[in-house]
Amino acid sequence: KQKDVLINDTIGFIRDLPPNLIQAFASTLEDSIESDILLHVIDASDPKLEEKIQVVDDILKKIWATQEKIYVFNKIDMISKEDCEALKNKFSSLKPLFISTYVWEGIDNLKQIILQKV
Repeated sequence: KQKDVLINDTIGFIRDLPPNLIQAFASTLEDSIESDILLHVIDASDPKLEEKIQVVDDILKKIWATQEKIYVFNKIDMISKEDCEALKNKFSSLKPLFISTYVWEGIDNLKQIILQKV
């Protein structure tokens, strides 16, 4: 059975966003309210990834985007296997996926999970 899927890519995290742009940042995520599922893509090599995850999650809560989220840690080709395992353990409660779009690792798994959920 064929399904229609709409994919919307919003802007990423911006540190020290001026107060007058905070509302604009949140408004780019408002389409998220209408979605059936959210992919929260995280740069696995970013040393401030925890802070950025929290900021996005807080904004999603504020705009009432409460549907299921899939946390996707990308760029695993840029970190060591040990660091990747540490991230898997630290964020296990989020049931994250770990991918690399550069070396195409985990992409087929991500596609399958998305297809199962839509």
